[in-house]
Amino acid sequence: MKDDNLPEYYRSIFHPLFKHAKDLGCKIILLEQILEVGDAKEIPFLEELERNEETPISKLATEVKTALLDKLGRPASKESKRLPMNLCFLYDEFSIKPAKTEGLNMNFDVTLEIFEEE
Repeated sequence: MKDDNLPEYYRSIFHPLFKHAKDLGCKIILLEQILEVGDAKEIPFLEELERNEETPISKLATEVKTALLDKLGRPASKESKRLPMNLCFLYDEFSIKPAKTEGLNMNFDVTLEIFEEE
């Protein structure tokens, strides 16, 4: 049963373990184990840890999240589709609008005869 009142990161099995870990070494070991046995439920927890005040924890959480997403075969995030801030300012400065690529049918059905063997 799903409790909608709880934040997503509470659904991670590692959340209570991490909460009660006493020192930095234990937290690092737990983060490394997330990559070994974790699944998609750990992603919100790792995103929460990326905002952690302890720099080693936030850095490792970012690395583990990226590796776990690769392991699960999912794209890194929606942020990869976002434009960098510098590019946005350049667009404004030169009055340029970015090209819209969504919704375009880019299937040209071209066969490469070079690769076909006779």
